[in-house]
Amino acid sequence: MDYRADFHIHSCLSPCASLEMSLNSIVQRARNAGLNAIALTDHNCGFNLPAFGTICERHGMECLYGMEVTSVEEAHILCLFDQLDVAVDFGAQVYDSLPDFANQPEKFGDQPIIDADEEILGFAEKFLISASGFDIGSLVQEVHGLGGLVIPAHIDRAMYGIIAQLGFLPDEEFDAVELTAYGDQELAQHFPIIRSSDSHHLGGLGQAHTDLQMDRLSVAELRSSLWKKDAG
Repeated sequence: MDYRADFHIHSCLSPCASLEMSLNSIVQRARNAGLNAIALTDHNCGFNLPAFGTICERHGMECLYGMEVTSVEEAHILCLFDQLDVAVDFGAQVYDSLPDFANQPEKFGDQPIIDADEEILGFAEKFLISASGFDIGSLVQEVHGLGGLVIPAHIDRAMYGIIAQLGFLPDEEFDAVELTAYGDQELAQHFPIIRSSDSHHLGGLGQAHTDLQMDRLSVAELRSSLWKKDAG
């Protein structure tokens, strides 16, 4: 099956995202943009993943469950799972590892947790853009141990990209690396590449995407497809 995927999308939970990024709006906009596979990747938590999964199922949108973790080194790393409960549990671990620095809504924006009917259940209290307690090596080990994928985000960016933070791309067991729409693929070295929108507003959805061939959307199929695509 042919997939057009965007695996880096933020909901209204992420303080840097627009409040227009409701879960229903994300799925509907993704479909209108020609996408048939998406992932929700809010910063350092998975509080909106259960509602996201329900809404994707309602609309027939295939999805992965993820988060964009800020490592100790302050590099942004995508962690993707195909099991909702695993993603939610790991998201709780990441959130618990954040420093006890409270969000300031008047300065950084709200961090609403919503249900499948998009009613507000509460708010994430910690500031979600802080660095977590996971360094890059431990993040790779932990996520792979849980059956997930580890993909350094927007490695071509000057802010929070792993190359900008470290000065080089470490030879960890990454499953791929992410580039923005026009990022130089030479930066990826020997790793497979995905391109994603990193959407924080509805208009950005689908502006960067990855075309893949898989029998179905799963971690195993995605990993295999990425490495075959890269070899080809």
